[in-house]
Amino acid sequence: MTNNRSRLVGVLFALLVGFLGFGSAAEAVPLHQAGPASALQNSCGDLSGFSHVKLSALPAQATDTYNLIQKGGPFPYPKNDGVVFTNREGVLPSCSSSYYHEYTVITPGAPTRGTRRIITGQGGEYFYTGDHYKTFSVIDVNGGGGGGTAQCGDLSKLQGIGYSQLSDDAKQVVDGARAGTLDTGKTYQNREGVLPSCAADYYTLYPVGTDDRVIAGDGGELAYTPDRYSTFERIDLNS
Repeated sequence: MTNNRSRLVGVLFALLVGFLGFGSAAEAVPLHQAGPASALQNSCGDLSGFSHVKLSALPAQATDTYNLIQKGGPFPYPKNDGVVFTNREGVLPSCSSSYYHEYTVITPGAPTRGTRRIITGQGGEYFYTGDHYKTFSVIDVNGGGGGGTAQCGDLSKLQGIGYSQLSDDAKQVVDGARAGTLDTGKTYQNREGVLPSCAADYYTLYPVGTDDRVIAGDGGELAYTPDRYSTFERIDLNS
């Protein structure tokens, strides 16, 4: 009888140990998975979730940097300004490896480049970071100006370029866009805000060469950018 009781106690003890051991293992899985999940990156060109700031609301040096970008320099740090920004932090939308470029925004009195940058995207995006890539805001480069915002379809505030001044390739694209015979067009979202604000699918972008593009509006207006959205010109078909 004593042996039977000993065996029974031993079996119960073994079951209890096994049960406790199983419970600990089961609890270990959710504890391991309970860590903070990393935020998913936006797809390339998707600016949803980013705060926006007018260029005029940033430090004055940001406008200086923006103007240098439009002119192609000269930049205060030639070896650093204009280089590829690899987006290692994964904060900006996920794009190709050479999509972004960075430029220094001078911090007055700082002995180094400081922590302020403007990041440009090949789709015409401009981002500002004041804390060395920890956080970013989308720059509304056409915001805060003194001339007001043109109505949709009104390109009168853009500098004009005559049709005759365009390259032969650009002329072919213009002709095809007007005739509706091109299949290379895609929606241009006007993220940099230089063209008048219109409906989301109002503008169509047509590639010409490496950097130049023709933008067609549904109202028949045509714009030309020779430098991948840094500057725009109104195409005058009669000159």
